Formats: sequence, structure tokens, C-alpha cells
Amino acid sequence: MSSALYTLGRWAARSRRLVVLGWVGALVLLGGTVGLVQQGLDNSVSIPGTESQAALDRLAATFPQISGASAQVVVVAPDGTTVDDPAVQDPVEDAVAAFAAVDGVAAAVSPFDETLAAGAVAEDRAAALVSVQLDEGSSSVPDATKEELAAVTADLRAALPDGAVASLGGELFSAEFPEPHLAELVGVGVAMIVLLLTLGSFVGAGMPLANALVGVGVSLLLVLGATAFAPITSTTPMLALMLGLAVGIDYALFIVARHQDQLRQGLDIDESIGRATATAGSAVVFAGLTVMIALLGLGVAGIPFLTTMGVAAAVAVGMAVLVSLTLVPAMLGAAGERLRGGRRGGARRRG
Repeated sequence: MSSALYTLGRWAARSRRLVVLGWVGALVLLGGTVGLVQQGLDNSVSIPGTESQAALDRLAATFPQISGASAQVVVVAPDGTTVDDPAVQDPVEDAVAAFAAVDGVAAAVSPFDETLAAGAVAEDRAAALVSVQLDEGSSSVPDATKEELAAVTADLRAALPDGAVASLGGELFSAEFPEPHLAELVGVGVAMIVLLLTLGSFVGAGMPLANALVGVGVSLLLVLGATAFAPITSTTPMLALMLGLAVGIDYALFIVARHQDQLRQGLDIDESIGRATATAGSAVVFAGLTVMIALLGLGVAGIPFLTTMGVAAAVAVGMAVLVSLTLVPAMLGAAGERLRGGRRGGARRRG
């Protein structure tokens, strides 16, 4: 293992242009391919073999009209009045009709319909609940439908007298999947500061970040490309992103730090890169394999979306290992003497 990694590290350092162009070309090729074949993320989740999933499947087969997601609008009358006041009841009835006309809505039930909505009005008549039944499950309802429901609720709120309240909520809005946001970028910035303090130079600090970003880029493109063959939830690329950034920075840091130490001991650049890849690279390989095996263990549960998440995360870790063993030595070769730390290295050589 060590001798093979030593040879790989020296080759990557000497052929750094080829290695860098190879990874850039892989990103471009994958990006173009994924743009053509990817089918988008699918947030529908099922857990085969469980009683709850069997009940949901039976409900969908027997009563398809009520198997979709539901939403509710809570209407509260102004202080001192009730929802039976025409100033409140009339706008609510109009809103019920508007909800029923929204595309994707199976039915909207008025709280004043005692046959279909028994108990939808509070005992003190100060509040009422409008029920909206949709055709699709919560993960399949398009954003356009949610926006239309919110717009009807806003119109209802505007039509109600001062002091009245109309709020939209329910199951439809309680099962949303997380999506990438600004926090990941903040994490990258914090990582840059920590790496700068650890390695003492912008060149050294930038290598682990560049390594992680390339690995994450390739991994996410592979995950998105896999949507052409299987449904993948939005949490899957999130997990691949977070793990890819973490291990990509960590694994590259092993090799860069070892290379810096060896340069300060007076070692030749190519020789130091080879040794760093052979020694720290061996730790990277075994650490990556351990994490990958653990992630693939998610498939033991027999839950499809967990299995998919585990496989995607394992691919991200494996890609981080591969990039660390090739791109990092190439970047170290390009950095040359800038990572040596002239004064310390010179002092040791003179000693």
C-alpha cells in the first residue's frame, strides 16, 4: 500500500497539470451530463414492512380522495365577537370556495358545515377551522399549490375585520425537507480561518478547501445524475455535502501537514510529496474505508431512502479519498518551496 501511494504521490506531483486538468474536465463533463439526464429530487418517503406504511398504502387504495396531505386555516374572530358574525363568516365562506378552486385541492370544508365539519368551531364560537384536503402527499405537492393556498389565506386575512386572525398550517407544512443554505458557506469560511491558523499560510490553507470543494462537486454531480435511475430525497445531497466537506478538508490536511513538516526537515520537494502520500495517505485510505463501511451499514435497516443516503455519503467519502491522493500531491508540487518555511528549514539544515 505505502509503496503504491508513494509512486502515486510522486507521479501526481510531476504530472500536476494533467491531474488538475483531469479533475476540472471531470467536473465539466459530469456537469454537462447531469444537466441532460437528471430528473430532480423526489421527497416521497416510504418505509416498507412497517404497519404505518401498510396502513397508508391501504388508505390510498381504499380512500384515494383523502390519502393526500391536508392543510388547515385557523380563523379567530375579533375580541367581543364570534365567527358567526357575517363580517367573519362571509369572508370565510368565500375563502372556502377559493381554496376548493386551487389546482391540486381535492376538497375544502367550511367550518359552518355541521355535517362534514363537526367540531370545527370552538365552543365559545371565537375561532373556526377551515380544512383543505389535497390530491397528493405532502412531499409531492408543488410549491405553486402552496403559494396559491398562502395567497387565498392572505386575501381572507385582508377581508376579515380588524382584530381578526387567519393562519395557514397543518400537515402540508410540517414535513418539509431541509435544503442547502448559507450555513454551509459560513462553515467553509470558518474552516478557512482554522486552516490558516494551523498551517500558517494562505497557500497551505487553500489546498484542503480546494480539495474538499472538488470532491464535493464531483460527488454532488454523481448524486444528481443518479436521479435518472432512482428517486433521491433532498436530504441525500445535503448529507453528501456535509460529509464531503468534512472529510475532504480533514484528509487533505493530513497530507499537507506531513509535507510541511518534512520540508522543514530539509527534504526534497518531490521526495517529501511521495513520503507524505505514502504515510499520511495510508491513514487517509483506511480512515475513508472505515467511514464508507459504516455509511453502507445504513442499508441494513432495509429502509430505501436511508440506504440511498448511505450509498451517496459513502461515494462522497470515497471521492474525497481519491481526490486527496491525487489532487493534493499535484497542488503541493505546484506550491513548490512556498510551503517550506525558509527560516526554520534553513536553520535545521545548518544545524
